[in-house]
Amino acid sequence: MPDILKEIKKVLPPDKISDATFEGANIVLYTKDKDYVLDNKGTIREAVNTFKKRIELRPDPEITMEEEKAKKIILGLIPKEAAVEDVKFDPFRSIVVIETEKPGLVIGKQGEILKEIKEKTLWVPIVERTPAIKSPITQDIRNVLYIHSEERRKFLDKTGHRIYDGWIREKKNEWIRITHLGGARQVGRSCLFLQTPESRILLDCGIDVASDSEPYPYLEAPEFNIKELDAVIISHAHLDHTGLLPYLFKFGYDGPVYCTAPTRDIMALLQLDVIKITHGELKDPLYTTDEIKQMVLHTIPIDYEEVTDITPDVRLTFYNAGHILGSALVHLHIGNGLHNLLYTGDLKYGKSNLLEPALQRAELGLSWLHRAITRRHSPTL
Repeated sequence: MPDILKEIKKVLPPDKISDATFEGANIVLYTKDKDYVLDNKGTIREAVNTFKKRIELRPDPEITMEEEKAKKIILGLIPKEAAVEDVKFDPFRSIVVIETEKPGLVIGKQGEILKEIKEKTLWVPIVERTPAIKSPITQDIRNVLYIHSEERRKFLDKTGHRIYDGWIREKKNEWIRITHLGGARQVGRSCLFLQTPESRILLDCGIDVASDSEPYPYLEAPEFNIKELDAVIISHAHLDHTGLLPYLFKFGYDGPVYCTAPTRDIMALLQLDVIKITHGELKDPLYTTDEIKQMVLHTIPIDYEEVTDITPDVRLTFYNAGHILGSALVHLHIGNGLHNLLYTGDLKYGKSNLLEPALQRAELGLSWLHRAITRRHSPTL
């Protein structure tokens, strides 16, 4: 695994790959050969089948068309009735994001328009639907990803090296340990600390807005060291699960935050509200907008049922929790089949007009349900 990039390049045509990097658990190859970008003759597919990893080929940023010129060509290729709202470039990753009211018209029949955009501009197009109600604040949150394109590419590559470069701790035996730093038999400040022989992972990092005596997780626990933290996983955006997350970046955390894309946007909005309300109470907030920006920049969105490695011995999959938009059941495959753990955060089993119900089975489930606690039932284990 430490040499996986070198091994992949060995099975591809010589002198075609200008750079090979990680984007989290995914592998991205860059080439300066225009013909190879447009037709790699199945070599990338063969590499995927050989190494069983997600591998993507992109044009090297050096050969992509100048942004303003590319934007004119893109808008000229897309029908006006598609109602394109915005075109955003991620220059260090050779990606262009096209925001439109009608994605189907931008994609074209069998993807023909996207293919033409890539062929004429050498940018990799990604299509997003325009929100029904546009939010300037949400747009500002997402724009952080494009403004800091170079920094984000370096961060994603660093995260990939942590996953693939092998064990950094001595492996004597296989075990897992879960410590409640908050949220145990209480509503608020949900925070679990998962340890394995190799990994240190935080599950949620919330605040208890109703408590003056113990509003925050117990991060002073002797087993928790922020310098050793490998990853943070967020189940959903509510403040009792995310309210203290930017505080970790204030004190030096620079690793990945895994959540769904809606959770990223909603939790950033709620955290900005925390700052506003704290100022309104004439108090100093625990963190600033700079820490929230760092959090967004270090977020790796994962779709439901998308499987991804997050450390050398932990694999993550999200499932719909049915609680709020973007809420997820967190399924962790630990070790070489050592254990499967399901952390729900909050969930809803009934179908609603907006969301499908949660449905998942696992060997071990950890769930602290607000309804169960308020009715004085034991938490589900």
